[in-house]
Amino acid sequence: MNCKTCKKPIVRTAEEVGLYKKFGFEDSSLCFECDQRNRICFRNERKLYMRKCDKTGENIVSIYSQDKPYKVYKSEVWYGDSWDAIEYGRDFNFEKSFFEQFAELQKIVPRIALSNVNGENSDYCNMTVYNKNCYLVFGGDYNQDVQYGTLCMKNIDCLDMDFSDNSEQSYFLGDSVDCYGCQYVFDSNNCNSCYYLSGCTGCSECILCTNLVKKSYCILNKQYSEEEYLEKKKELITGSYKQRQENWMIFLELLKKRIVKFSHQIACENCSGDYIKNSKNCKYAFDTGESEDLYNVVVGYNAKDCFNSSLIGYNSEVCYNMQSTIRAVDSIFGYFVVESSGMAYCDLAINCHDCFGCVGIRHKRNCILNKQYSKD
Repeated sequence: MNCKTCKKPIVRTAEEVGLYKKFGFEDSSLCFECDQRNRICFRNERKLYMRKCDKTGENIVSIYSQDKPYKVYKSEVWYGDSWDAIEYGRDFNFEKSFFEQFAELQKIVPRIALSNVNGENSDYCNMTVYNKNCYLVFGGDYNQDVQYGTLCMKNIDCLDMDFSDNSEQSYFLGDSVDCYGCQYVFDSNNCNSCYYLSGCTGCSECILCTNLVKKSYCILNKQYSEEEYLEKKKELITGSYKQRQENWMIFLELLKKRIVKFSHQIACENCSGDYIKNSKNCKYAFDTGESEDLYNVVVGYNAKDCFNSSLIGYNSEVCYNMQSTIRAVDSIFGYFVVESSGMAYCDLAINCHDCFGCVGIRHKRNCILNKQYSKD
């Protein structure tokens, strides 16, 4: 079989074939890359625009530019009581295709300017939940006092970080976890007071090092006494821009010569992919943590039993072809489904249950095309 988009050959594993049967769908006939691309193209994570709120007329920041064919409300209005998505409900027309009716509904139901759920003093964040005192954090959740972060989770008092979690008082982290007081640290975990590291574990007070485990007072992978190290640290970590640039150039040369892991995995069992932490039975998984039984997933946190999905997290379970979820359960083909279950083909749904083809709904159940029905 060849991918119907890029025409490259596809070889399905027996496990993958079994998952299609389990979720009750025919094979998508898409390779891994094209399948992920099809989902992620719906997500504008970091490009922001100035536009008018279609309810108040105020200037707002939004992921939708003014020329897009959508109604857009600022967050306070969208979450407020002045409107209800059920007002836009309609009967299902069996003379027209579902997707045609769904697209029409998407254009008339107001959309939230920024997908930012339950943020506190974090107005300029997007694709996030439960951040406090954060600024320009994208796809990162449960952070406090964090600025300029992408897909970073549960950090405190940090600046400039990507794909890094559970760290504190750190600057310029990439794919690192459980770090404290670190700067320019990549692919490392459980380090503190370190600078310019790559691939290190459990280190403290190290500078310009790679692939060290449980070491202290090292510079350029050379061991020093505490006294010698602290003297050299005064020369290397001055805080000046010039010194930072010099250290950075040295660090880049170190990276060219280092030995790299075939896959970045921490405390994993039976997993394949890259950048996986504390997970079990995750195959073709990338940038995932605290998860189990994922297959073909890019970015997943605290997720379980999900297949062909992207950016899913925090207790999302039994999901197929989902994107940008938090606590989504038993759901298929959805975008930004939060704390909801039994959802199918829904776009932006928060705290809902058993809905089909709905857009922009909150605290609803048993709806089709935004029209309310009885359970029966």
